[in-house]
Amino acid sequence: MYNADVSLVRQATDPRLMQLMNLGGLGMLAWDSSSPQPARPFAYRTSGVPMFDRNLKALGLKVRANALVAHVRGVIYEPTERVGLQNVHPFLFEGAAFALAQNGDLFDFGRMRYDLLDYIPPELHVCIEGTTDTEWFYALCLAQLSEPFSPCGAEEMAGAVLDALAIVREVRERHAIETQSPINLVLSDGRSLIATRYVFDYGWYPNDGSFFAGEREHDFTTLFYTVGAGFERVGGSWQMRHDGAPCSLLVASEPLGEDVSTWQRAPEYTMLVATHGEDGTLDVELRSIAL
Repeated sequence: MYNADVSLVRQATDPRLMQLMNLGGLGMLAWDSSSPQPARPFAYRTSGVPMFDRNLKALGLKVRANALVAHVRGVIYEPTERVGLQNVHPFLFEGAAFALAQNGDLFDFGRMRYDLLDYIPPELHVCIEGTTDTEWFYALCLAQLSEPFSPCGAEEMAGAVLDALAIVREVRERHAIETQSPINLVLSDGRSLIATRYVFDYGWYPNDGSFFAGEREHDFTTLFYTVGAGFERVGGSWQMRHDGAPCSLLVASEPLGEDVSTWQRAPEYTMLVATHGEDGTLDVELRSIAL
């Protein structure tokens, strides 16, 4: 959160791979297998700017977790944007199978929002508190599970994402929405992790001077990952060690260290699936998304 060269807190005001600052808040979920109720993560959300948050700093110094999902939220600089705790990622409904955070935006989401109710049962759509496309997509993913409020495996999580993406594609076609819309996702239950690098209708954008026509023009939202024996300061920079069995995985929108040699860029239209093998090491697989 704080120590790495390009820490998440620093990315709130100084992201390297995008023009906008991420001033819409910060959220984190941290799973600790040694804590009471290990399936329930520590949760912290703030709608403020994280570098001024003493509570977050205190938690960062104390909490030791075996899995963490954290997100700084970016919003367009317009009065119509809704900034508040109800819109801060990652989302985790009480008792739900997994949590979800997103980088990206579904263009013209207001036109398709209520079509998604046909695919989301009442016990899930009553959990939606905010206004973001991310929370609705989260509910849609959970709705693809036979038991959305029971534990599930990595393959079920991956299948739910693919089914939800296919539904959104169909709804977009129904409304003739063709503007490119990146949707990079991270899902986790503290044991497994799913991440996507995906975009609908890449290369199609309006010619109206809007945010989508400028910042998002030809933007294929980035996703990087690194796997190894531990992420730590080596010499003068933070990097992933490769002197032991792979037991650590970092997934981020941009490399967290000045030295990027240990980071890999996830290819376009791919899904990363990370699980623990029988020997306790991490199994990380990249799969193509063909929809």
